Amino acid sequence: MKPCGFQTEPNAAQRRIALTRAYLKMACPDIDQSNRTKLAHSILALIDDQHSAMRHRKITDAQIVEMVWRHSQCVLNQTGRCPLLVFGRQLAEEINEFFKEERGGGVF
Repeated sequence: MKPCGFQTEPNAAQRRIALTRAYLKMACPDIDQSNRTKLAHSILALIDDQHSAMRHRKITDAQIVEMVWRHSQCVLNQTGRCPLLVFGRQLAEEINEFFKEERGGGVF
């Protein structure tokens, strides 16, 4: 064992649990070991659920094309060309809304 209490090669799950428990020991020194362990597992379960929800939410190419078309327009200039004008704020709001639905209220 190293002086910090970790084995020489702890796996990621053990390290996450140990770090979360160490944080809780500093942040909540009055709770006992059993409650600290339960709280650490609850925190990690919440993090894992949020992380997996974020991983699965992807936008398709058809969805992004539709969003860009909705928030853009052609502005015919004097030379007869039509540069694309994209309304960034509105497009950003729609993309944020798309990802907010899955994540439970956060903004992308």
